[in-house]
Amino acid sequence: MRNVMFVIALVATATAGLAQDPLPSWREGEVKTAILAWVEAVTAPTGPDAIPVPERIAVFDNDGTSWCERPDYGSTTFQVDLARSLAARGGVDAGAMPFKAWFAGDTDALREFGWNEAYVQMNAAFAGMPVAAYRDSALAWLERTLHPRYGVRRTALYYRPMLELMRLLESRGFQVWIVTGSAQDFVRSFSEAVVGVPPERVIGSWTQPVYVKHDDGTVGLVRGDSQIYNGHEHKPANIEARIGRRPVFAAGNSNNDEPMCRYAVTGPRRGLAIWIRHDDDAREYAYGQPGRIGELCDEHPAALAVSMKRDWARVFAAERDQ
Repeated sequence: MRNVMFVIALVATATAGLAQDPLPSWREGEVKTAILAWVEAVTAPTGPDAIPVPERIAVFDNDGTSWCERPDYGSTTFQVDLARSLAARGGVDAGAMPFKAWFAGDTDALREFGWNEAYVQMNAAFAGMPVAAYRDSALAWLERTLHPRYGVRRTALYYRPMLELMRLLESRGFQVWIVTGSAQDFVRSFSEAVVGVPPERVIGSWTQPVYVKHDDGTVGLVRGDSQIYNGHEHKPANIEARIGRRPVFAAGNSNNDEPMCRYAVTGPRRGLAIWIRHDDDAREYAYGQPGRIGELCDEHPAALAVSMKRDWARVFAAERDQ
């Protein structure tokens, strides 16, 4: 996969250049200085802010924090496409709600139906599908689908500054996790090859798998029909359930991530949180309101607002981004 090889090369280049500038895609300024100062302070062998290696947990949201989430969410768009293929085989009724609205892209109808219930019913449509087949379908969709604006695979639209930050933290003994509201198996299908984060370090909205025994004696796992949501206050709760340690670093881009970011900066260790602000419609998109995550940055000195326009010299991992 071309995108995978490019990101692997990026990781190697960033690692080789750690002695010079570990964050070359970040512009010099208060934010970059604060991040580097925090990393130095908490990874020092001794000192008041030193954090033991086992407690160096860093959590990154995915959509809009680590890769481009506009004009649509990759996970949702993939699932709509998968549901459409089921409908073509008679697996779901394309004329019934919420699938009628999903297939038409009718957001008003989905809002009236209820977003949560619309997601629940679409997820339930994949019940009985082998877990491995779902992941294979996600990879195939990512291979054949290009972003409508940039004309590259979506995996090429990971943010270069965030990949550099992940590699810097890993080089200092941090364990990097992806904590997302997207479908967990969708992100797990490519996270290790593209982002360098293994599937066991991805926490998303997950579907309870079901153990099945086949007639030939082999066994496997298929998707169940219930999904556990991973957003807002569920993120810290699921971090505790899955990691068992409180993160000391968190990155997010919306109110969905505010509880996770607040969790990181209000613990007993010196934490840091960053809020990725989408304010660069020339290179990416401009959207979003400060809300709760903006209030956290106003309240807490360890919560930093990162401006794409001001703080990032380069945006995407894709080579064509200059």
